[in-house]
Amino acid sequence: MNRNLLGFRPRRSLRWREDKQGKVVVLRPKLGDGRVGRWISRQLQNPFYRIRLDDVGTLVWQCCDGQTRLTDIVTRMRQRFGVEIEPAEERLFYFIGQLYRAKLISIEDEEKESSV
Repeated sequence: MNRNLLGFRPRRSLRWREDKQGKVVVLRPKLGDGRVGRWISRQLQNPFYRIRLDDVGTLVWQCCDGQTRLTDIVTRMRQRFGVEIEPAEERLFYFIGQLYRAKLISIEDEEKESSV
């Protein structure tokens, strides 16, 4: 694993809420964030895709505040889920990569203080 990545700080890019069980539901606009997409979305009864996260995804998403480093997220994962989460770093990197590619988060580099 690339230890340099552990200093990165992910930041959520989309709105979200918690369901009745306390799990995160990410609200992704169906028609994008552009002006036309937002206008058309207001006309729709249901303008969002709802992405429902499991317990691990919920913990990670809640930590994606732009301040919490990946190394701290791994620590929280281990504290909450114990050995069943191992290999925690690999799982976190994989999930963060998925969120980043889907444009659900941005990544801030601790050293550069800019988006990657």
